[in-house]
Amino acid sequence: MKKNISKTIQLLTAVLLLTLTFSCETTRLDINDDPNSLTLDSSDPNYILNNIQLSFAGQHSTLSSISSGAVRHVNQFGTYAAASGAGTMNSAWSSAYSITANLELLSNIASEQTLPNHVGVGQVLEAFAYVNLVDYIGTAVYSEAVNSEFPSPNLDSGESIYDAAYALLDEAIVNLNATNTSAFEDIYFDGDVNKWIKVANTLKLKMYLQSKLVLTSAQATAMNAIVTAGNFISTAADDLQVQYGTSITNPDTRHPFFRDAYISGAGNTYMSNNFIYLLKDDKTIVDPRITYYLFRQDLSDPVDDLLPCDGSADYQYCYLGDGYWGRDHADDEGIPNDGNNRTTFGIYPGGGQFDTGLNNTLTSDADGLKGAGIHPVMLSSFVHFMLAEAALPAPAGIGATGDAKTYLMEAIAQSFAKVEAVSAISMLAADKAAYTTYVSDEYDAATSEEEKLAIIIREYHIALWGNSVESYNNYRRTGYPDLGYSVESNTDFPRSYFLPSSELNSNDNPALVQKMLTDQVFWDTNAAGFIN
Repeated sequence: MKKNISKTIQLLTAVLLLTLTFSCETTRLDINDDPNSLTLDSSDPNYILNNIQLSFAGQHSTLSSISSGAVRHVNQFGTYAAASGAGTMNSAWSSAYSITANLELLSNIASEQTLPNHVGVGQVLEAFAYVNLVDYIGTAVYSEAVNSEFPSPNLDSGESIYDAAYALLDEAIVNLNATNTSAFEDIYFDGDVNKWIKVANTLKLKMYLQSKLVLTSAQATAMNAIVTAGNFISTAADDLQVQYGTSITNPDTRHPFFRDAYISGAGNTYMSNNFIYLLKDDKTIVDPRITYYLFRQDLSDPVDDLLPCDGSADYQYCYLGDGYWGRDHADDEGIPNDGNNRTTFGIYPGGGQFDTGLNNTLTSDADGLKGAGIHPVMLSSFVHFMLAEAALPAPAGIGATGDAKTYLMEAIAQSFAKVEAVSAISMLAADKAAYTTYVSDEYDAATSEEEKLAIIIREYHIALWGNSVESYNNYRRTGYPDLGYSVESNTDFPRSYFLPSSELNSNDNPALVQKMLTDQVFWDTNAAGFIN
């Protein structure tokens, strides 16, 4: 089985690069294709399962890129409306239905072979993919998807899809616990079914917390049962992540951040001044992750035409000093000739270079990881941040089992450790201690549960660098962190995204009509204008 892993990872990266993190390329899939008539090069169930895993990785990476500007992880050029067109969700939508088609085919094969573990992994990833669609769009075609009996399938409500996902995850856990099964090829956990069970339980935790504003007492009880049992992603060994490589051709396996920034200058992306501020100036101590997250190409200050925002009252930050050249949110002014000057992606998670602050020079073939970074889907640090929020009393949390501050401190420690492990560069112990002491003291001084929640989500947002999916969810659920204001008078914040144009164009169901960016998903019961 292991002999095929490297080839599978190459295929994974090739698929992911079809939807580069900062591109708008989309793919099309007729969701009404009968999976029984799909033609594959092989009926090998591992081949089919690999395709499910690839589709999920591509979907999650694409969704992260879609919301990265909105949550100020990177700069968003212009208005929310301009960054959220009708085709924005095409690729993420088609990826979900690719998973469904392949899972249906895999299930058909499993009826003749002994493959419960294969099916269980596919079920976990299908549940995750449709939860993502609900979180971003509010709805999806689910109960009638990939079924020739429904040539013009209807949309399902977000709440019903969540309910179906809970049931599917329960079924997946049963399949993953089965012992009369064939070994399966696995690009994430090398066939370790126990880790997939942890992913299934962790996805349930995420869904319960995501739904905290509409959570039932039975769901709160179910969440506490998972926390008490402890069988979820809790250490780095369980992390669900996409691993990239260093190959340049056939295919290029390097992280999209690296490809964007290290081939010819800093590429097309500006770092967000709003995020730089959180790392550098929001506290009395600089975040020790900043030199891992960000790489300064030029340690001097920008001058003249290289700093077009200088002197304008429209900018909250403009330039934050110390060589950190970024852009304020929604700044879509002309781009100066600063490709070799502006701050760009660092060593974590995109596999670039570590910022030593000494004669920094951006190279693609020398220092750093040469593109061998990760896409962090669900890390143990993320889970501890979720548990910290959940442990707060309602309405800030849901009163889940455990102590919120203990979870918070562990989350920060695990975030530091993850950055060190990926980069293979240790942080100064004194810097880590000073940072955790600051946050600990700040948390203890908070006079309300709401203030504590703001601290938890701010720290979670920082640790999520490289994964804007959960930041987008957190922001709509809690209103935190304070992301600052926009340079331009912006349009309404996207409380959800449009139905994909590919679906509206291919599905002639008259009930399908385009929605609005201000439509709220079922778990977002906060007021209109709650966030900006």
